[in-house]
Amino acid sequence: MAVSVSGNTSNVVYGKGDICLKLNPFDNFRLFTLYEDWRNDDRKPIDLSNGQKIYLVFKSKKKEIRIPEYDEINSAYTVDKVNGQVLFKISKKNAIDILAMDTRVFYITRQYDITDYTGEKVLSSDEEVLYTGQWKDESSNTIDNYTTQIKNLMNLLEERNKQIKNLQESNVRLIQQNAELSTSLAELQDENDKTTKRLNEVETKLIQYEAGNEYDGVVIEGETATHHTIITGQTLKGKKYKYTEEQLSNVLKDYEIKISK
Repeated sequence: MAVSVSGNTSNVVYGKGDICLKLNPFDNFRLFTLYEDWRNDDRKPIDLSNGQKIYLVFKSKKKEIRIPEYDEINSAYTVDKVNGQVLFKISKKNAIDILAMDTRVFYITRQYDITDYTGEKVLSSDEEVLYTGQWKDESSNTIDNYTTQIKNLMNLLEERNKQIKNLQESNVRLIQQNAELSTSLAELQDENDKTTKRLNEVETKLIQYEAGNEYDGVVIEGETATHHTIITGQTLKGKKYKYTEEQLSNVLKDYEIKISK
């Protein structure tokens, strides 16, 4: 459970046992808002409607002061019980008696009236503690370091939660970028494999052509006398071949075109 209090401190939500309620020896109005869980950013208020009776209880070993919720009609406050609000008026007499106690603990409790079919009250349910906190004399000069520390820790917790959220979002982006880079790398690797295959094919052909060891200059007669260099040699498989320089040049150009594609 958690609580925030109007008329005591800024509207900070405190976990069970964390708040220190300030009292003075006069009439004190305190409007509480009760929540299910103070650690959750989407904390949900407790519904205090539907016939529930809420009490503010101060106890010591010898005395108990029980204060019922105050009727908002007679106050300047607007109370939304459905959304966890409850108003108490600590009278001057009660305040003086509470300040004289040697135990500085208070409780917020609730009970239900159990009725019969006519709507008449039969009995009350067991009393349930909704919240427990501490109180102090407002006139005391002692600095409430405890409450200050709680507020500072809550601010630190909120900041840490923001940092964690930012890191989680950053991690999601990095995972997505890594997946995109992996896809690009696979595409580049595939293209590299194709290029390597083409180079291997060209190297094989070049080895075959470079195996030629006879070079004869022959004039081939025709309508126009043209000089051709005839290259003969032996392939890696032992077969004889013969071709001209022009044929070799054309073959090499053909493979250059394939590599450039």
